[in-house]
Amino acid sequence: MLALSIILCVLLGTSLVFAIVELGLSAFVAAAYSGTQRVTTWSAYSGYSYRQVDVDPPAILVFLVFSSVWTILVTVAALVLPWYYNRKGFVSAKLNTVLAAIFVATYFVTMVFWLACFADLATLLGGAISVNPYYNAVLAFGVLLWLIFLALVVFTILAMCGVLVSDWAGYQSLKKENGGGVPQTSADPTHAVPMTEQSTA
Repeated sequence: MLALSIILCVLLGTSLVFAIVELGLSAFVAAAYSGTQRVTTWSAYSGYSYRQVDVDPPAILVFLVFSSVWTILVTVAALVLPWYYNRKGFVSAKLNTVLAAIFVATYFVTMVFWLACFADLATLLGGAISVNPYYNAVLAFGVLLWLIFLALVVFTILAMCGVLVSDWAGYQSLKKENGGGVPQTSADPTHAVPMTEQSTA
């Protein structure tokens, strides 16, 4: 129970830090691409001339910024919601089911976002390491974030199936316990008295 909570805290905390770093790196690279640049053109009639051209960053860099912001929001929500509902002291089966479905869906979507990000960026670089260290860092953090959210999807599904035990809201088992949720009580008076006392009575 405690082990899964520690694993989830470590994965979510690491993804939050990595997403903040990735946001800074991808925003810096996108800002370096955008703006106006001086371009040299040559014409047979006038020779060399210079003109200002508006340059837009590649779409993958914009998507990286979006994915970083999305990841920060998802991670903060995934950390705050279980804590908030556990502080209330009672997590119903319906609430647990809804939160589990939301967590699996958002983790899966985020995992697909990061898979698309690092695969498209690797294709843009031609499958090789770039001479620009910022591209290499963006690519490395994209791969790490994809792996983290892949692990979060797996751990959440294992917790939902009851393989791993957790008391966090949204990570509790969806299997009904104790015969469909009916608590087992010792209403029979014969079970309330130890066997030695019953035999002497």
